[in-house]
Amino acid sequence: MRSRNSMFVSVASLAALVVCIPSSACAQQSWKALLGGQSKDMGRQAVAFLPNELWIHEGDSITWTSGSGDIHTVSFFIAGQPYNDFTVGCPGFSPSGASFNGSKCVSAPPLVEGQSFTVSFPKPGNYSLICLVHTHMTGVIHVLDASATLPHDQAFYDAQAADQRKSLLTDTDKQRDMDDMLSAHVLSNKNSVTAGIGEMTVTGAGFESLSVVRFLKGTIEVHKGDTIEWTNLDPALPHTITFGKEPANPGPPSGNVPITLDADGVLHATISSQGDNVHSGLIVASPQNQVGVAQSPPGNTRFRITFTEAGTYNYICALHDNLGMIGKVIVRVY
Repeated sequence: MRSRNSMFVSVASLAALVVCIPSSACAQQSWKALLGGQSKDMGRQAVAFLPNELWIHEGDSITWTSGSGDIHTVSFFIAGQPYNDFTVGCPGFSPSGASFNGSKCVSAPPLVEGQSFTVSFPKPGNYSLICLVHTHMTGVIHVLDASATLPHDQAFYDAQAADQRKSLLTDTDKQRDMDDMLSAHVLSNKNSVTAGIGEMTVTGAGFESLSVVRFLKGTIEVHKGDTIEWTNLDPALPHTITFGKEPANPGPPSGNVPITLDADGVLHATISSQGDNVHSGLIVASPQNQVGVAQSPPGNTRFRITFTEAGTYNYICALHDNLGMIGKVIVRVY
């Protein structure tokens, strides 16, 4: 006859086996991750999934919560499917809690700070993660069989997310590199403004970046008749130079004064009144070229304006003014 202790061990062992059954609801876990991050003044943006690589079990879900004043999406596309603009989505947007198994795309709408989006993963596989607002912002989700041993727990991912966020927002080496780049740019042209600056980095799962969403030397004094040139030094993030009325569509150039094209391919406008509206459209570096894909045209990274009348002219980046990306041009007669 078996002892009561041996019977207890057998029951406990059976209970453990039940927990490991793949179809068991108790085997499913809800994971958490961050979507972007920022400094207290919102001027420095961590454009990243934090972390951007997780290992989970089939049936598990992940909830991403935005920690940024900038917008981001959580998007999973079918392998080989072209990416759409973030205003289009899959096309269309999915409800939080949607399921992704690689056969039908899933995309959150643009999320603002504090909003969350959850995706469940019913099928093993390795799935690419992307933000459609910042297409260099990528990651990978590894969905393993329910019986597999996971390499990390939630505490590990929490610590990794905090470390990566801190590294992006406070890394002194990155700041030194950007300061050197900024100094070289300012010295090359006294009537120049840097429209954002950034640096790309990479993990084993994909790309992320630090972006400083500020006009550096954004308040500038010039003489009547001078021309100012704005240059975007961010490797991936677009910006605009917008005086007067903000357009509904920030993509193309617009305004109530003519915008011409200089010989070197830079758009050029002339402002002669504080009532003039001038919008540069997106200024951004061209995307990285790839083998087998047509070469990208040169990026539209600069914008020029000549000021013919004295006065004070306020301007913004139409994409990031909510984060504090604003500037001022003071035009003197002498």
